[in-house]
Amino acid sequence: MRRLFAVSLLSALVASSAAAAPTPKESWGKLGISLETYRQDALDCGLQGYYTDISKTDDAQAFVKASKQLDAVTTGGMAPMTTGSSGIGPNTTGTIDQAARYADQQEHIIQGIRPEERFKNIKTMLVANTQQCLQKRGYSKFELTEDQQKRLRKLKAGSDERRAYLYTLATHPAVLENQKAAGQP
Repeated sequence: MRRLFAVSLLSALVASSAAAAPTPKESWGKLGISLETYRQDALDCGLQGYYTDISKTDDAQAFVKASKQLDAVTTGGMAPMTTGSSGIGPNTTGTIDQAARYADQQEHIIQGIRPEERFKNIKTMLVANTQQCLQKRGYSKFELTEDQQKRLRKLKAGSDERRAYLYTLATHPAVLENQKAAGQP
C-alpha cells in the first residue's frame, strides 16, 4: 500500500508539473564543443541529477513516515467497515460516517507532510546536482531572451530541432558574452 501511495502521489505531481512546465528562462552553454559532446554532457549531468540518492533527506523520510501512517489507517482498526445492519441491509449511515472519518484521517496525514513543498525541495536538490555537474564540465548558465523563449515554445520538447536550436545558442560566443555582461557567473 505504501508503494502504491507514493507512486500514485508522485505520478500525479509529476504529471501535473510536466503538463504545466513553462518554457525555460535559462540554459547552459560552453564555447568550442561539438553537438555530440553537448548532448552527452547534458545526458550525463541529467542522469547524475536524476539518480541522486534522496532516501536520507528529511523530505523523503517524511514521505516514508506518512506512508506508514496511511498503511496503519488502512489496515488497522481505523479502516472503514460495516458496523451494523437492519432488516433491509447494512446500516449505511454508520458506514458513511466511518468512511468520512477515514478520508479525513488520510487527508490530515497527507496535508501534514506538505507534499508540494517537499517535492519542490527534492526537485531543487536534483536540479542543483545537475547544475553542479555542468559547472564542473565548464558550462555556464545564460538567460534566454523573450524571442528565444518564444521560439522554444514552438519546438517540440525532446525533438532534434529543439536540441539543435539550444546547441546553437549554447555555443554562440555573442550569446555567452551577453550572459557574462549581464553579470551572470
